[in-house]
Amino acid sequence: MSDRGARPHRHLAATGAVLALALALTGCGGGKKKSADPKPPPPPSAQPTEQANAAPGSTALKSSGGLRKPVTYDDKISVAISNIRYVKNKDQGPGELTGKVLTIFTLTFTNGSGKPLDLNKVQVTAVYGTKKTRAQHTSYANLNDFSGAVPAGGTKAASYAFDLPSTGYKSVMVGVKFDAQHKTALFAGALHN
Repeated sequence: MSDRGARPHRHLAATGAVLALALALTGCGGGKKKSADPKPPPPPSAQPTEQANAAPGSTALKSSGGLRKPVTYDDKISVAISNIRYVKNKDQGPGELTGKVLTIFTLTFTNGSGKPLDLNKVQVTAVYGTKKTRAQHTSYANLNDFSGAVPAGGTKAASYAFDLPSTGYKSVMVGVKFDAQHKTALFAGALHN
Protein backbone atom coordinates (compact mmCIF):
# COMPACT_ATOMS: atom_id res chain seq x y z
CA MET A 1 0.00 0.00 0.00
CA SER A 2 1.33 3.41 -0.91
CA ASP A 3 1.51 6.32 1.50
CA ARG A 4 1.74 8.82 -1.34
CA GLY A 5 -1.28 10.75 -0.12
CA ALA A 6 0.37 11.50 3.23
CA ARG A 7 3.64 12.88 1.82
CA PRO A 8 2.61 16.52 1.29
CA HIS A 9 1.45 16.80 4.92
CA ARG A 10 4.84 15.70 6.19
CA HIS A 11 6.51 18.55 4.31
CA LEU A 12 4.14 21.35 5.36
CA ALA A 13 6.03 22.24 8.56
CA ALA A 14 9.33 22.39 6.71
CA THR A 15 7.78 24.45 3.95
CA GLY A 16 6.78 27.19 6.36
CA ALA A 17 10.17 27.15 8.08
CA VAL A 18 12.19 27.31 4.86
CA LEU A 19 9.90 29.98 3.45
CA ALA A 20 10.30 32.05 6.63
CA LEU A 21 14.05 31.49 6.56
CA ALA A 22 14.26 32.38 2.88
CA LEU A 23 12.31 35.57 3.46
CA ALA A 24 14.54 36.46 6.41
CA LEU A 25 17.61 35.75 4.28
CA THR A 26 16.44 38.06 1.50
CA GLY A 27 15.30 40.80 3.87
CA CYS A 28 11.63 40.45 3.04
CA GLY A 29 9.49 40.75 6.12
CA GLY A 30 6.18 42.14 7.17
CA GLY A 31 7.82 45.09 8.89
CA LYS A 32 5.60 44.61 11.95
CA LYS A 33 6.94 43.66 15.33
CA LYS A 34 5.16 40.99 17.33
CA SER A 35 3.44 41.98 20.51
CA ALA A 36 4.98 40.62 23.68
CA ASP A 37 4.72 36.84 23.88
CA PRO A 38 3.04 35.47 26.99
CA LYS A 39 6.10 33.24 27.58
CA PRO A 40 9.57 34.63 26.90
CA PRO A 41 12.10 32.24 25.34
CA PRO A 42 14.58 30.64 27.70
CA PRO A 43 17.75 32.62 28.33
CA PRO A 44 20.57 31.83 25.87
CA SER A 45 22.47 29.80 28.47
CA ALA A 46 19.47 27.47 28.93
CA GLN A 47 18.66 27.02 25.25
CA PRO A 48 20.62 24.29 23.42
CA THR A 49 22.57 25.48 20.38
CA GLU A 50 20.61 23.15 18.08
CA GLN A 51 17.30 24.77 19.09
CA ALA A 52 18.66 28.29 18.76
CA ASN A 53 19.96 27.56 15.25
CA ALA A 54 16.73 25.85 14.18
CA ALA A 55 14.45 28.76 15.15
CA PRO A 56 12.59 30.33 12.22
CA GLY A 57 14.11 33.70 11.34
CA SER A 58 17.52 32.72 12.69
CA THR A 59 20.57 32.24 10.53
CA ALA A 60 19.96 28.49 10.42
CA LEU A 61 20.80 28.33 6.72
CA LYS A 62 23.94 27.14 4.99
CA SER A 63 23.88 28.45 1.44
CA SER A 64 25.64 26.68 -1.39
CA GLY A 65 25.90 29.78 -3.58
CA GLY A 66 24.04 28.14 -6.48
CA LEU A 67 21.65 25.37 -7.46
CA ARG A 68 24.41 23.01 -8.57
CA LYS A 69 27.00 23.73 -5.87
CA PRO A 70 27.04 21.28 -2.93
CA VAL A 71 26.67 22.30 0.69
CA THR A 72 29.46 20.75 2.77
CA TYR A 73 29.40 20.81 6.56
CA ASP A 74 32.36 20.80 8.97
CA ASP A 75 31.88 17.06 9.64
CA LYS A 76 32.36 16.30 5.90
CA ILE A 77 28.70 15.53 5.25
CA SER A 78 27.51 17.13 2.04
CA VAL A 79 24.25 17.46 0.15
CA ALA A 80 23.93 18.45 -3.49
CA ILE A 81 21.34 18.79 -6.21
CA SER A 82 22.86 16.22 -8.53
CA ASN A 83 20.23 16.42 -11.27
CA ILE A 84 17.34 18.62 -12.38
CA ARG A 85 14.89 17.36 -14.96
CA TYR A 86 11.45 18.25 -16.27
CA VAL A 87 8.59 15.84 -17.01
CA LYS A 88 5.04 16.26 -18.22
CA ASN A 89 2.79 14.46 -15.77
CA LYS A 90 0.52 11.97 -17.54
CA ASP A 91 -0.63 10.23 -14.34
CA GLN A 92 -4.32 10.51 -13.53
CA GLY A 93 -6.10 10.14 -10.25
CA PRO A 94 -6.62 11.86 -6.91
CA GLY A 95 -3.94 14.42 -6.18
CA GLU A 96 -2.28 14.13 -9.58
CA LEU A 97 -1.41 17.27 -11.55
CA THR A 98 -2.20 15.78 -14.95
CA GLY A 99 -0.74 17.73 -17.88
CA LYS A 100 1.57 19.90 -15.73
CA VAL A 101 5.29 20.10 -16.35
CA LEU A 102 6.95 19.09 -13.09
CA THR A 103 10.48 19.92 -11.97
CA ILE A 104 12.32 16.99 -10.39
CA PHE A 105 15.31 17.66 -8.17
CA THR A 106 17.57 14.69 -7.43
CA LEU A 107 19.43 15.21 -4.18
CA THR A 108 22.54 13.30 -3.15
CA PHE A 109 23.95 13.01 0.35
CA THR A 110 27.62 12.09 0.74
CA ASN A 111 28.66 10.95 4.20
CA GLY A 112 32.31 11.82 4.76
CA SER A 113 31.92 11.54 8.52
CA GLY A 114 32.95 8.53 10.56
CA LYS A 115 29.43 7.47 11.56
CA PRO A 116 26.13 6.60 9.83
CA LEU A 117 23.95 9.51 8.69
CA ASP A 118 20.23 9.13 9.49
CA LEU A 119 18.05 10.32 6.59
CA ASN A 120 14.64 9.44 8.04
CA LYS A 121 13.75 13.08 8.74
CA VAL A 122 14.75 14.76 5.47
CA GLN A 123 12.44 17.63 4.48
CA VAL A 124 12.70 19.26 1.05
CA THR A 125 10.91 22.46 0.05
CA ALA A 126 11.07 24.81 -2.93
CA VAL A 127 10.04 28.42 -3.47
CA TYR A 128 10.14 30.47 -6.66
CA GLY A 129 9.80 33.95 -8.07
CA THR A 130 10.24 37.36 -6.52
CA LYS A 131 7.46 36.71 -4.00
CA LYS A 132 9.07 33.41 -2.88
CA THR A 133 5.91 31.45 -3.66
CA ARG A 134 5.91 27.92 -2.29
CA ALA A 135 6.06 25.25 -5.01
CA GLN A 136 3.62 22.40 -4.54
CA HIS A 137 5.35 19.09 -3.73
CA THR A 138 3.91 16.24 -5.79
CA SER A 139 4.01 12.46 -5.64
CA TYR A 140 4.93 11.93 -9.28
CA ALA A 141 5.82 8.42 -10.51
CA ASN A 142 6.42 6.80 -7.13
CA LEU A 143 9.47 8.94 -6.36
CA ASN A 144 10.86 7.90 -3.01
CA ASP A 145 11.78 10.14 -0.11
CA PHE A 146 15.06 9.57 1.68
CA SER A 147 14.91 6.87 4.35
CA GLY A 148 17.32 4.77 6.33
CA ALA A 149 20.93 5.72 6.82
CA VAL A 150 24.01 6.41 4.73
CA PRO A 151 27.02 4.48 6.06
CA ALA A 152 30.28 6.31 6.71
CA GLY A 153 31.91 6.96 3.34
CA GLY A 154 28.70 6.23 1.42
CA THR A 155 26.26 8.16 -0.75
CA LYS A 156 22.50 8.05 -1.21
CA ALA A 157 20.19 9.83 -3.67
CA ALA A 158 16.43 10.49 -3.87
CA SER A 159 14.25 12.64 -6.12
CA TYR A 160 11.55 15.18 -5.27
CA ALA A 161 9.00 16.56 -7.77
CA PHE A 162 7.50 20.04 -7.58
CA ASP A 163 4.87 21.93 -9.57
CA LEU A 164 7.11 24.89 -10.34
CA PRO A 165 5.79 27.13 -13.13
CA SER A 166 8.24 28.27 -15.80
CA THR A 167 7.46 31.89 -14.89
CA GLY A 168 9.34 31.26 -11.63
CA TYR A 169 12.45 29.66 -13.17
CA LYS A 170 14.54 32.84 -12.88
CA SER A 171 14.59 32.66 -9.08
CA VAL A 172 14.33 29.28 -7.34
CA MET A 173 15.32 28.25 -3.82
CA VAL A 174 15.43 24.65 -2.59
CA GLY A 175 15.81 24.01 1.14
CA VAL A 176 16.95 20.66 2.58
CA LYS A 177 16.68 20.01 6.32
CA PHE A 178 17.77 16.62 7.61
CA ASP A 179 18.51 16.88 11.34
CA ALA A 180 18.83 19.28 14.27
CA GLN A 181 22.64 19.28 14.24
CA HIS A 182 23.07 20.72 10.72
CA LYS A 183 21.75 23.98 9.33
CA THR A 184 19.22 23.81 6.50
CA ALA A 185 21.04 23.54 3.17
CA LEU A 186 19.83 26.27 0.82
CA PHE A 187 20.30 26.12 -2.94
CA ALA A 188 19.36 29.23 -4.93
CA GLY A 189 19.62 30.17 -8.57
CA ALA A 190 17.92 30.11 -11.95
CA LEU A 191 16.57 27.07 -13.78
CA HIS A 192 17.01 26.50 -17.49
CA ASN A 193 14.86 23.98 -19.30
